[in-house]
Amino acid sequence: MVTKNMNLYETVIIVSASLEDEDIEKILKKYEEFFKNNNVDIIEIEKWGRKRMAYHIEKVRTGFYFLIKYRADGNFIKKLERQLQIDEQILRYLTIKLDKKALAYSETKKLKPIESVEEEFDFEEVNLNQNLDESDSSNNN
Repeated sequence: MVTKNMNLYETVIIVSASLEDEDIEKILKKYEEFFKNNNVDIIEIEKWGRKRMAYHIEKVRTGFYFLIKYRADGNFIKKLERQLQIDEQILRYLTIKLDKKALAYSETKKLKPIESVEEEFDFEEVNLNQNLDESDSSNNN
């Protein structure tokens, strides 16, 4: 059910990685049902898996991350964030509204497979020998 005022959103949710896989699946299913009960169109769910966090959250160092892309109206976001806030199993969450540029970038990344790291990032080639020779000659003065 898509209406005019529905926007595309992404929500990243982090739960404790110490939970069993079955418990993590139950949490994911719970939120899938929450979305469906609120007439939200889920586009994609990505399980990023267990990752080490940059800092401790509630004395927990690793988290299980998953990303949910969906189309909803702004009122749903308030409901969702309230639900995430009171859920004790959720360590952190972040919801963003995707703009046209983010959508275009996301679509091009899906269509074009990355064959190498060099292709993904524009690396500048550096000749280390040339730089060393130049620095040696400047020190001899």
